[in-house]
Amino acid sequence: MNIKHTTISCPHCGHSMHVELDFSGGDQDYYDECANCCESIHLNMHINVLAHKLELSVSADDEQLY
Repeated sequence: MNIKHTTISCPHCGHSMHVELDFSGGDQDYYDECANCCESIHLNMHINVLAHKLELSVSADDEQLY
């Protein structure tokens, strides 16, 4: 199991929260809940093999792409 600890900011209230990213299973797309405001947070994790980087995007559940 490969785990990385990082800190993110809630896109709704700005509260800082610690998350554990398990990158042993490859790319992941999941939701978590802010401990402060209880809103849903969308996390999308991508493993960039060529650059040897773990890329994480954090967004609000209600954001829409056009």
